[in-house]
Amino acid sequence: MKKLFLFALSAFVLAACGGMVKHENGSQYITQLEAEPIGCTFLYKIESEVSVYDSEDARTYLENRIADQARPGNAYWITSQRTRPNEWVIFGPERAFVLVANVYDCPHPNNVRTAKDGGSSITATPVLVEHQLNCSGSMYGGVGGC
Repeated sequence: MKKLFLFALSAFVLAACGGMVKHENGSQYITQLEAEPIGCTFLYKIESEVSVYDSEDARTYLENRIADQARPGNAYWITSQRTRPNEWVIFGPERAFVLVANVYDCPHPNNVRTAKDGGSSITATPVLVEHQLNCSGSMYGGVGGC
């Protein structure tokens, strides 16, 4: 009974290790692109293979590998992603993630034009609503179907 409890406890501890790859060396500032960028300098192609539980950890591992390079770049585009089975695994992830990415040096990595969006720039801008409806004259709280 004691061995069964220790086995179950160790399996639980290993399952709780998902999401354990942390950013290192400023890799959190590297931007993932949705398509090939326009106006950026291609630096190199990188392939990373890692046995982790989820794809987000695999991307974090790739970003850490990019940050560790001699010319790290500030943006990347994943050109290929697949998984392969880990053979003879008793504890740990059953699959390994294999990511292939092109690494770029972009002048403005948070405002990159890509081939996917037809060359228009992608930016995250807040939406400002400048008018407000006054809905106080009807039985539903509105005027004319407000």
